[in-house]
Amino acid sequence: MFNIENIPLLLTGMRVTLIVWGGSALCSLVLGTVFGLLCCAPLRIPIIAPLMSAITMVLRGIPFYIQLLIAYFVIPDLLGLANVNASLMATLALGLCSAAYTSQAVVSGINGIATAQWETAFVLGYSPLQTIRFIILPQLIAAITPALCAEADQLIKSTAIFSSIGIMELTGMARNIITREFNPIPIYLTIAGMYLVISLTLNGIIRLAQKTRRTYAKS
Repeated sequence: MFNIENIPLLLTGMRVTLIVWGGSALCSLVLGTVFGLLCCAPLRIPIIAPLMSAITMVLRGIPFYIQLLIAYFVIPDLLGLANVNASLMATLALGLCSAAYTSQAVVSGINGIATAQWETAFVLGYSPLQTIRFIILPQLIAAITPALCAEADQLIKSTAIFSSIGIMELTGMARNIITREFNPIPIYLTIAGMYLVISLTLNGIIRLAQKTRRTYAKS
């Protein structure tokens, strides 16, 4: 039977989940965009692009759980660091892993834009930065929004792995409660519903933002 007194604990875990998710999503968006820009065909730099491609390939090829363990246990040990912040390391690890997938969406989006648009912008005197900001970026956002939304949604589920290094996010908090009260069924069903609510809310906000953008574009 579900104990109503567990709700504050689960809400605390939910808050931690949202915090680490927000940090990871921001890290993914910023780094993924930078990686994508450096690897796309119009801006490809001979030395940097292959390096960025290799990094993203490694990040996509290694399971995130292994990356999390490396970030929390291996890297601090190699650097001689003690008492590292688990939430910070986990957030950075997830953000970097996700950035590899975000970069692929950015590369595909930019490469899908006609090369003539870049050439025309340069002829008109636009710098590469101005071309990206005023011409490429608006089209890129529209093209890759579905992929970014799917990645953001996936990030929420990935935060459940954080409990393996002691972070008391939603899943970790639920495990603690189950260990204490031996009531797995109602607790697991409850957190499943909470994850669903988070996901549905995120998707609702995204759809509203897309609808608003389309309405604004038409006007």
